[in-house]
Amino acid sequence: MRVSGALLLMAFLFGLAAAQRPEQEPLVRLEAPLVLLNVTVTGGDGRYVSKLSERDFTILEDGRPQPIAHFSAEETPFAVAILLDVSGSMERMLRIARAAARGFVHGLRENDVFALYAFATQCAQIQPFGAYPEIEPEVWSLKAEGYTALYDCLVRAARDLAERLEKRRAILLLSDGADTASRASLDDALREVLAANVTIYAVDLMDEASASVADAVRARIALRALSEQTGGRYIRDPGGARMYATFQAIVQELGHQYTLGYSPTWERRDGRWHRIEVRVAQAGVTVRTRRGYYASQP
Repeated sequence: MRVSGALLLMAFLFGLAAAQRPEQEPLVRLEAPLVLLNVTVTGGDGRYVSKLSERDFTILEDGRPQPIAHFSAEETPFAVAILLDVSGSMERMLRIARAAARGFVHGLRENDVFALYAFATQCAQIQPFGAYPEIEPEVWSLKAEGYTALYDCLVRAARDLAERLEKRRAILLLSDGADTASRASLDDALREVLAANVTIYAVDLMDEASASVADAVRARIALRALSEQTGGRYIRDPGGARMYATFQAIVQELGHQYTLGYSPTWERRDGRWHRIEVRVAQAGVTVRTRRGYYASQP
């Protein structure tokens, strides 16, 4: 899509607020017998702990040890979906959000791929997955208008990432976190993201000058839940030089993760939440990964 398509994109995003949205597709639930986990291990100094082997890790599902069937520690390319909130509540923060998206892309490595989505009342993919040096120029023409279908856009991005071959997948969410238009709920979005083995890095761009205290609290709870449940990070308004340092740390983190896989020792198709814990046989380290998954149903 080129610059000439910016007005069409804006019409799609903002002009359908009064239209009835189509019925949501059924949730994608985890069907594969192999559960994959992208694991980040850091020391007390915040640096990544490298050179760990399979024997250093223990995986527990619902408190029961699981044999590790897959292990990799090499630095590999990853796929990331950048979700840019361009709704009306982002009017004062949109400039920062666009600069953040651009700064993140500039820090990617040669073989990393990204796709760019913009969302307001609707969600649109502006750039398909690929290794680009820059974000599409029409992003700079978008205005902050419409409602916020944050959860719907998370669902779409998670489904797109689920089709990718890369085992390491992430979403960079640039938003104030205040969903006002989605058919999907926070729980629906989390189910989709976890099923696709996606890590969310949520950048909180709440404009405190125009938001009520209650709205800000609710939005931050949602952003924290999305990041913490998926093993990612919650980042609060990283402005200036700190923003670029934060994004560089995310790129390094995605490149230095361990990927572990296991097949549950008993098969349950109950549709319920199953808690995952990963332990490392080394004192003083912090381990981050997704906290569980929803099993499929018969």
